[in-house]
Amino acid sequence: MFLGLSVLDLLLIVLLLSYAVTGYRQGLVVSVLSLAGFLSGGAIAMWLLPIAIGSWNDLQSSPLLRSVVLIAGVFILASAGQALAVTVGGSLRSKLKVKPAQRFDSALGAVAVVVSASVLVWFIAGALRGGAPAPIAKAIGESKVLSTIDSVVPPGTSRLFAGFREVLDREGFPRVFDGLEAERIAPVDPPDDAVAQSQGVRAAASSIIKITGVATSCNRGQEGSGWVVAPERVVTNAHVVAGMERATLRIHGTGRSYTGQVVVFDARRDLAVLAVPGLPADPLQQGPDLARGDSGVVAGFPLDGPYQLDAARVREVVDARGSDIYGRPGTSREVYSLFAKVRPGNSGGPLLSTDGKVVGVIFAKSLDDDSTGYALTMDEARPVLDAAASASSPVGTGACVAG
Repeated sequence: MFLGLSVLDLLLIVLLLSYAVTGYRQGLVVSVLSLAGFLSGGAIAMWLLPIAIGSWNDLQSSPLLRSVVLIAGVFILASAGQALAVTVGGSLRSKLKVKPAQRFDSALGAVAVVVSASVLVWFIAGALRGGAPAPIAKAIGESKVLSTIDSVVPPGTSRLFAGFREVLDREGFPRVFDGLEAERIAPVDPPDDAVAQSQGVRAAASSIIKITGVATSCNRGQEGSGWVVAPERVVTNAHVVAGMERATLRIHGTGRSYTGQVVVFDARRDLAVLAVPGLPADPLQQGPDLARGDSGVVAGFPLDGPYQLDAARVREVVDARGSDIYGRPGTSREVYSLFAKVRPGNSGGPLLSTDGKVVGVIFAKSLDDDSTGYALTMDEARPVLDAAASASSPVGTGACVAG
């Protein structure tokens, strides 16, 4: 650290200063045209590349590689647009014969290029925040330079890039928090592994469901967890069943399969309810609210594997402002921040109390800390849970999500 700045901050400062020098040399006319060309090429890339990537099967299993390919593609097309615009701008600037006019043009050029470079850096950082491994995502979140840029970007700007960012986000989890700021990881004692072995927790397994299916809109398999909320009704995350017409469900992940259709779909909360005719599993009881330090158990089928229980402890209860399952910002949720291991496949599974009652719904993991996950509180999930028993008509499930 130098003057409280990280290595990433120092690199960004050097980068922005170099852009300022470039802008001064180019002048305002060239810089504005350069920016217009760059943004035009980038916009075309952000429109075309997600479509192309969606049909490239080799990239679907590697979120990091997908991020690299997409960002590289944006740079290539944006740079091509920039080069064309600079050629045009250079011929226009050569017509400025008066020295004071050239100096004024140069100063404005430096400002214009720094502003445009800052927006570009903000965009890339926001994309990598959800697509990069946790150490990189954490470094982005802790950067003072990026935090300053993020604070002055007009609210709602990220909506322009929601579709592109949704393709970059790793593992299909929705973003719990908007912006680039690092997540608060509240310190608590490690979870007590013994709580996962209680009689009530073990008994709940007969009502916890493995969910698999194919999202027809992108022809990709998806899987997750769920739990029985009412007779023949199973709750899961909306991102687990997004794009599916039907899902296959197995009690405890084994034995006979059952077919379910989505009858409630809430992309904002990231919750869905499936109607499963003939499902012979009892509804789980719902428990009281948890507080910081309380123990719990994450139950589900991580990584499309067998049923697994992982001890958890509540770090804190948070009113989180993040994104819906399609990367559109502006969604508020009440969530538990958990000291717990949450992985793809846990999505939609219950957070159990120590006596086996449902006290939350797992839906996301931290971008910054691999030992932190997030669950919707029961108060947040209540509108969907209350509608579950009476919902019977199939509803649309939107498009599939990245992951």
